[in-house]
Amino acid sequence: MKTIVGFLSRPHGFNVLNSLVTSSNYKLLQVYTHKLNPKSQDPSRSERSDYHLFVKMCKKYNIPLIPIDSKNHEFDDFPECDFIIEVSWRYLIPKNILKKANIASFGIHRGKLPEYAGSEPIKQAFNHNENEIVLSAHDLNAAIDQGEVFETISHPITYDNSISIIDNIQKIRDEITPKFSILAFKTLLKLDQK
Repeated sequence: MKTIVGFLSRPHGFNVLNSLVTSSNYKLLQVYTHKLNPKSQDPSRSERSDYHLFVKMCKKYNIPLIPIDSKNHEFDDFPECDFIIEVSWRYLIPKNILKKANIASFGIHRGKLPEYAGSEPIKQAFNHNENEIVLSAHDLNAAIDQGEVFETISHPITYDNSISIIDNIQKIRDEITPKFSILAFKTLLKLDQK
């Protein structure tokens, strides 16, 4: 059984968490998540609406959950593991932590890389009239969204002219959330066979 440490946040991170806890091939050693909303969206930094889901899931499966809401967090007792998986993480994961993954550390980005690196990849795809969103699982041992792409999965864009672009983006986010765990397992399988 291979071991994993997750840096998981938001609904798509929870989708990966939910799939990993029931896997017979992988064991989650620890999960890091964000407890508070980002200052850019919520100056008072109230608790994330989905944080309790992470707490409940990790408690149910006896997985240590560590909330991180500062880029200056000190990582104490970070375990050696086979994989590190990152989904919707706000901060760079330090190189000395990434080295704790014996096989690979990878993130899943909501856009085709390298074309739609950075923030708002779905909006970038809309602005370029793309007909699909490509999720990319990429190596974390490089600059942000610049690592080797290990695997991808695509989802057709169905643009609804009766709603705003913001609502269209949210609709696509909701539609692609279940694909994060599919891509995570596809990537784990590929990297495990190297």
